[in-house]
Amino acid sequence: MQRPVAEAATRRPGRTSKTQLKLFNAAMEIMGQRGPEFATVEEVAQLAGVSKGTVYYNFGSKKTMIDQLLQYGTDLLLRQMEAAAQMHSDPREALRASIYTALKYLEDRPGYARLWIAEVWKSMNDWSESMVDSRQSLLDFIEARVAALSKRYMIDRAQDVRSTSVAIFLVPPICCQWTG
Repeated sequence: MQRPVAEAATRRPGRTSKTQLKLFNAAMEIMGQRGPEFATVEEVAQLAGVSKGTVYYNFGSKKTMIDQLLQYGTDLLLRQMEAAAQMHSDPREALRASIYTALKYLEDRPGYARLWIAEVWKSMNDWSESMVDSRQSLLDFIEARVAALSKRYMIDRAQDVRSTSVAIFLVPPICCQWTG
């Protein structure tokens, strides 16, 4: 994953995380309206109520900002999916709750959904390191849920856990394209 030019999180953790959340929300609003390719550093700064320099201080460049926002959004998504899964002892319900949470997360954050879709449908050769990491983290999470499911319930043995996980991974972006 690309890191900000200055590791801001190590200098001012409380203030930096609040600033990054403001930047994330501002960028997601802009991207939700017009898409990631049209989001500018100036607009993100203005909507977040910070200076343009603050955006560059936290990210260094627009490309790094996009990569970091993708990673930040994925981290938030995974935390919510994990919380939803932990509410259920039945692996089928845990998986169902996780998928529902992912769909709701994308519905509530159309900017992140657009960013995710724009990135996930690129050729894998064009993926940033952040996208590779995000995809792998989500697949690992889903694969763990599917593996738990296969230990408790009879499932079609012709379907391997990884292939099933990849199929589930693709559901939220496809749903967002149909409804967005």
